[in-house]
Amino acid sequence: MEKIKLASVISILTITLLAIIIIAGCKKDDNENNDPPAPVNPLVGTYNFVAATFNEPITVIVNGDTNHYLAGDDAFLFVGGGLLGAAPCDNADNAALQLRADFTSWYVCHGESNEAQQGTWEPVLDNTILKLNISNPADFVINITNIDLSDNKLIGDIPALPMPYDTSLPVGDPLPGGGINFQVAKVSVEFTKVN
Repeated sequence: MEKIKLASVISILTITLLAIIIIAGCKKDDNENNDPPAPVNPLVGTYNFVAATFNEPITVIVNGDTNHYLAGDDAFLFVGGGLLGAAPCDNADNAALQLRADFTSWYVCHGESNEAQQGTWEPVLDNTILKLNISNPADFVINITNIDLSDNKLIGDIPALPMPYDTSLPVGDPLPGGGINFQVAKVSVEFTKVN
């Protein structure tokens, strides 16, 4: 009698095991065509801002002094402050721009755990234009045109960078003599891609 019970238990276990094997074998692959993963946009990566120059003359009041900048003059402080000034870095020199594969843009801080979402980004015209939809610290759009992505660099032009007339006042505030503290500058920029 015990041999019959043991044989019945073994038969039930064998049938159950075979059913599990058959069901598992019939499961469809998630990627039954073995499709390659979607390509990652070549703009995805982390970028250190390294240089900027004005492309046309502009006048800006800095610390009460009127400064006339010519085409070719250094625009690093204006562009760096405009693009990375809201980065939550303990050391501002650690600030970088990160473009993620989900099309979000982030302020990241090298050597620090601090980061904050800057906004979103869009590749336009086969990556010849990078559109930054910035929402932190304020809502505005920056287009970097004529993109060159060679030698681990992102080089391009910003045809309309929001700038103050007077750096002692926030961009967009009224000026003491009338008008709004807002102008646009045409600048060339260079970033180094670090990953």
